[in-house]
Amino acid sequence: MLFITCAIIIFLISFSQLYAFNLQSNNDTSSIDADFFSNYKKTTISINGINVTMAIASTDEHRIRGLSGIEKMNENEGMLFLFDKPSKQGFWMNKMNFPIDIIWLDSNNKVVHIEKQLEPCKLFLACPVYNPEVDSLYVIELRSGFADDHSIKNDMIINFDVPTKIETND
Repeated sequence: MLFITCAIIIFLISFSQLYAFNLQSNNDTSSIDADFFSNYKKTTISINGINVTMAIASTDEHRIRGLSGIEKMNENEGMLFLFDKPSKQGFWMNKMNFPIDIIWLDSNNKVVHIEKQLEPCKLFLACPVYNPEVDSLYVIELRSGFADDHSIKNDMIINFDVPTKIETND
Protein backbone atom coordinates (compact mmCIF):
# COMPACT_ATOMS: atom_id res chain seq x y z
CA MET A 1 0.00 0.00 0.00
CA LEU A 2 2.85 2.38 0.81
CA PHE A 3 4.33 1.74 -2.64
CA ILE A 4 1.06 2.68 -4.36
CA THR A 5 0.73 5.84 -2.28
CA CYS A 6 4.30 6.89 -3.12
CA ALA A 7 3.72 6.16 -6.81
CA ILE A 8 0.57 8.32 -6.81
CA ILE A 9 2.36 11.18 -5.08
CA ILE A 10 5.27 11.04 -7.55
CA PHE A 11 2.81 10.95 -10.46
CA LEU A 12 0.91 13.99 -9.12
CA ILE A 13 4.11 15.96 -8.58
CA SER A 14 5.37 15.08 -12.07
CA PHE A 15 2.03 15.98 -13.64
CA SER A 16 1.87 19.35 -11.85
CA GLN A 17 5.42 20.16 -12.97
CA LEU A 18 4.54 19.25 -16.57
CA TYR A 19 1.38 21.39 -16.40
CA ALA A 20 3.31 24.39 -15.05
CA PHE A 21 6.02 23.89 -17.68
CA ASN A 22 3.43 23.81 -20.46
CA LEU A 23 1.82 27.01 -19.20
CA GLN A 24 5.20 28.73 -19.17
CA SER A 25 6.24 27.29 -22.53
CA ASN A 26 3.05 28.55 -24.14
CA ASN A 27 3.63 31.95 -22.57
CA ASP A 28 7.37 32.44 -22.97
CA THR A 29 8.51 35.28 -20.71
CA SER A 30 12.16 35.33 -21.71
CA SER A 31 11.60 38.09 -24.27
CA ILE A 32 9.89 40.36 -21.77
CA ASP A 33 13.12 41.87 -20.39
CA ALA A 34 13.38 44.47 -23.18
CA ASP A 35 10.21 46.20 -21.95
CA PHE A 36 9.37 45.11 -18.44
CA PHE A 37 6.26 42.93 -18.85
CA SER A 38 4.91 44.87 -21.82
CA ASN A 39 1.76 42.72 -21.94
CA TYR A 40 0.76 43.48 -18.34
CA LYS A 41 -1.11 46.46 -16.94
CA LYS A 42 1.22 48.53 -14.74
CA THR A 43 0.92 50.67 -11.68
CA THR A 44 3.51 52.69 -9.78
CA ILE A 45 3.75 52.44 -6.03
CA SER A 46 5.91 54.36 -3.64
CA ILE A 47 7.69 52.30 -1.00
CA ASN A 48 9.48 54.47 1.56
CA GLY A 49 10.04 57.15 -1.07
CA ILE A 50 11.14 54.81 -3.88
CA ASN A 51 8.83 54.66 -6.92
CA VAL A 52 8.49 51.12 -8.22
CA THR A 53 6.80 50.12 -11.48
CA MET A 54 4.72 47.05 -10.79
CA ALA A 55 3.46 44.62 -13.43
CA ILE A 56 0.01 43.54 -12.26
CA ALA A 57 -0.72 39.81 -12.11
CA SER A 58 -4.48 39.58 -11.72
CA THR A 59 -5.39 36.51 -13.78
CA ASP A 60 -4.64 32.89 -12.94
CA GLU A 61 -2.35 32.70 -15.99
CA HIS A 62 -0.34 35.76 -14.92
CA ARG A 63 -0.19 34.65 -11.27
CA ILE A 64 1.05 31.17 -12.27
CA ARG A 65 3.67 32.65 -14.59
CA GLY A 66 4.78 35.35 -12.16
CA LEU A 67 8.39 36.31 -12.69
CA SER A 68 9.39 32.83 -13.87
CA GLY A 69 11.63 32.79 -16.89
CA ILE A 70 12.78 36.40 -16.97
CA GLU A 71 16.51 36.96 -16.65
CA LYS A 72 16.66 40.01 -14.38
CA MET A 73 14.66 42.71 -12.69
CA ASN A 74 15.77 46.25 -11.94
CA GLU A 75 15.65 47.96 -8.53
CA ASN A 76 12.59 49.97 -9.51
CA GLU A 77 10.57 47.05 -10.94
CA GLY A 78 8.40 44.41 -9.36
CA MET A 79 5.23 42.41 -9.65
CA LEU A 80 1.98 43.01 -7.79
CA PHE A 81 -0.28 39.98 -7.42
CA LEU A 82 -3.99 40.73 -6.93
CA PHE A 83 -6.28 38.05 -5.53
CA ASP A 84 -10.07 37.86 -5.43
CA LYS A 85 -10.30 37.24 -1.69
CA PRO A 86 -7.90 37.11 1.26
CA SER A 87 -6.18 33.78 1.88
CA LYS A 88 -2.79 32.33 2.74
CA GLN A 89 -1.27 32.68 -0.73
CA GLY A 90 1.67 30.31 -1.29
CA PHE A 91 4.62 31.21 -3.55
CA TRP A 92 7.63 29.25 -4.70
CA MET A 93 10.81 29.93 -6.66
CA ASN A 94 10.37 27.31 -9.39
CA LYS A 95 11.94 28.34 -12.75
CA MET A 96 13.21 31.61 -11.30
CA ASN A 97 16.55 32.95 -12.55
CA PHE A 98 17.39 35.34 -9.71
CA PRO A 99 16.63 35.79 -6.00
CA ILE A 100 13.75 38.01 -4.84
CA ASP A 101 11.96 39.35 -1.77
CA ILE A 102 8.25 38.54 -1.37
CA ILE A 103 5.92 40.76 0.66
CA TRP A 104 2.35 39.80 1.61
CA LEU A 105 -0.20 42.54 2.37
CA ASP A 106 -3.70 42.38 3.80
CA SER A 107 -6.79 44.13 2.42
CA ASN A 108 -5.69 47.38 4.12
CA ASN A 109 -2.26 47.28 2.37
CA LYS A 110 -0.57 46.42 5.66
CA VAL A 111 2.51 44.19 5.44
CA VAL A 112 1.63 40.90 7.15
CA HIS A 113 4.61 38.74 6.11
CA ILE A 114 7.99 39.11 4.41
CA GLU A 115 10.32 36.50 2.93
CA LYS A 116 13.73 37.90 2.05
CA GLN A 117 16.46 36.93 -0.39
CA LEU A 118 14.72 33.80 -1.66
CA GLU A 119 16.97 31.83 -3.99
CA PRO A 120 15.70 30.08 -7.14
CA CYS A 121 14.98 26.38 -6.76
CA LYS A 122 17.65 24.07 -8.10
CA LEU A 123 15.42 20.97 -8.00
CA PHE A 124 11.65 20.86 -8.46
CA LEU A 125 11.18 18.26 -5.71
CA ALA A 126 13.16 20.39 -3.24
CA CYS A 127 11.35 23.65 -4.00
CA PRO A 128 9.72 25.03 -0.84
CA VAL A 129 6.45 26.95 -0.84
CA TYR A 130 6.44 30.16 1.19
CA ASN A 131 3.19 31.06 2.96
CA PRO A 132 2.19 33.77 5.40
CA GLU A 133 0.60 32.72 8.69
CA VAL A 134 -2.30 35.12 8.12
CA ASP A 135 -4.50 35.91 5.14
CA SER A 136 -3.30 38.32 2.48
CA LEU A 137 -5.01 39.94 -0.50
CA TYR A 138 -1.94 41.32 -2.28
CA VAL A 139 1.58 40.01 -2.80
CA ILE A 140 4.56 42.00 -4.05
CA GLU A 141 7.72 40.50 -5.55
CA LEU A 142 10.80 42.74 -5.63
CA ARG A 143 14.52 42.45 -6.27
CA SER A 144 16.36 40.52 -3.55
CA GLY A 145 17.50 42.86 -0.80
CA PHE A 146 14.83 45.49 -1.49
CA ALA A 147 13.01 44.86 1.81
CA ASP A 148 16.18 45.38 3.85
CA ASP A 149 17.53 48.23 1.69
CA HIS A 150 14.28 50.19 2.08
CA SER A 151 13.35 49.21 5.65
CA ILE A 152 10.18 47.31 4.86
CA LYS A 153 8.80 45.83 8.06
CA ASN A 154 5.69 43.94 9.18
CA ASP A 155 2.72 46.21 10.01
CA MET A 156 3.84 49.05 7.74
CA ILE A 157 1.38 50.31 5.12
CA ILE A 158 2.34 50.32 1.44
CA ASN A 159 0.00 52.69 -0.37
CA PHE A 160 -1.06 51.95 -3.91
CA ASP A 161 -4.19 52.22 -6.01
CA VAL A 162 -5.65 49.02 -7.33
CA PRO A 163 -7.08 49.58 -10.81
CA THR A 164 -10.81 48.80 -10.85
CA LYS A 165 -10.56 47.25 -14.31
CA ILE A 166 -7.49 45.28 -15.28
CA GLU A 167 -6.76 45.19 -18.98
CA THR A 168 -3.85 43.43 -20.63
CA ASN A 169 -2.39 43.48 -24.08
CA ASP A 170 -2.46 39.64 -24.34
